[in-house]
Amino acid sequence: MNIVFLNPPFFGSFNREVRFQAVSPQKALHPPIILAYAAAVCREAGHKVDLIDAPALELDEEKTLQRIAKFGPELAVMLTSTASVISDGKIARKISEETGAKTIAVGVHASSVPEDTLHKGFDIVARGEYDYTIRDLANGIALNKILGLSYKKGGRIIHNKPRPLIKNLDELPFPARDLLPNEKYYSALYKNPFTFIDAGRGCPMQCIFCAMPQVMFGRTYRMRSPEKVVSELKHIRKDFPKLRSVLFNDDTLTVNKANAMKLCELIIKEKINLPWGCYSRVDTIDEELAHKMKEAGCFLVKIGFESGCDELLKSMKKGPNATTAQARRAARIFEDAGIQVHGTFVFGMPGETKETIAKTIEFAKELDIDFVQFSVAQPYPGTEFYDYLKKRNLLKFDSWSEFIDEEGCIAPIFEYENLTREDLDRALHAAYKAYYLRPEYILKAIRQRLTNPELLKTSFRSALNLLKYMKS
Repeated sequence: MNIVFLNPPFFGSFNREVRFQAVSPQKALHPPIILAYAAAVCREAGHKVDLIDAPALELDEEKTLQRIAKFGPELAVMLTSTASVISDGKIARKISEETGAKTIAVGVHASSVPEDTLHKGFDIVARGEYDYTIRDLANGIALNKILGLSYKKGGRIIHNKPRPLIKNLDELPFPARDLLPNEKYYSALYKNPFTFIDAGRGCPMQCIFCAMPQVMFGRTYRMRSPEKVVSELKHIRKDFPKLRSVLFNDDTLTVNKANAMKLCELIIKEKINLPWGCYSRVDTIDEELAHKMKEAGCFLVKIGFESGCDELLKSMKKGPNATTAQARRAARIFEDAGIQVHGTFVFGMPGETKETIAKTIEFAKELDIDFVQFSVAQPYPGTEFYDYLKKRNLLKFDSWSEFIDEEGCIAPIFEYENLTREDLDRALHAAYKAYYLRPEYILKAIRQRLTNPELLKTSFRSALNLLKYMKS
């Protein structure tokens, strides 16, 4: 069977397959690696596949449809997101009309609200972890026999039983990177071009706003063996030599210290020599692990500090050990190990006020880390945060498209009695100005970039975009 996997056109640098589906003010373009996994699974099963990353290839709707028609698919697997689902559904209808292909929506949004997604123009929704669901469809198994499907039948919508999560991730083939325009993926934070790699899926933490563990991959951490991960790193070095760094896209690579240590030791032993970054948490790191990560090639960690208020950290269920005191300790551990820190902070969690926002901005300045990202919390369907706001009638939107603004950036779509959407938007601009326009930060950034020409190069575009954002 011919199967096309599509990251549909939308905004030029729109990222669907990440924690905040939007265009970043700092600009980045990420590979749709989960889509590439499913493509690899179907190819391994003997099917002919194509993968079109329209945002990365800068393909508009017309050129995308032309390429799809030329390939002649029988199935079109389309990555969706909350903000783009209306646009994606319109493209799905055109694909069906012009090629006769069945269209299948995948991703967090489709998995959370499959019935609504089907009404947007798709034939089928593959809920949750979809690698084997798509393979079963391609193999011709009857719709009513395939776990994890939602579909239309005779004017009704049928929801099959959920598909269990994959127990042994080592059985998955490497993602089909050969079908991706790898040279297009960039971020000011990484050595470009870069790619994602997964050492595991899922996260045992209980954060109320993080959609991927709640909807797609589960609240346990299923790990690939370090040997399999290192084998993939070797594959990247050998077959994709232009890729200059990788980001471990696990929600928290360091959540299992023993496994993370073993992975680092194997990377060192095999002399992989490929710079990498990862996501970590303030309560899953110590000096031993940080120094081992540095020795293995880690140059950057991304940490969700989230707030400067312990009360808010509790309200968002970051965990009993995720405190501001622990955050200070974690920041210093990574600094002492020589690993750069990109910290994320979120405004709008239950209990947020103008005063707590100001406290968070001051806390970020106190940490004085290398890079920051301030965001308004996005209440994606399927998350506890969405349910919290909906139950209290705090959501303020009429269409999914309102989740982003006209620039493709995250837009506030909820408000509290003491905190309006306008307050949240103003807070974002104020936070970036307060952090990045400090004389001491500017001097620190100049020193860093004078000794790191690559960081100077990647920071230039990011700085211009941030300045434009702060002026808007």
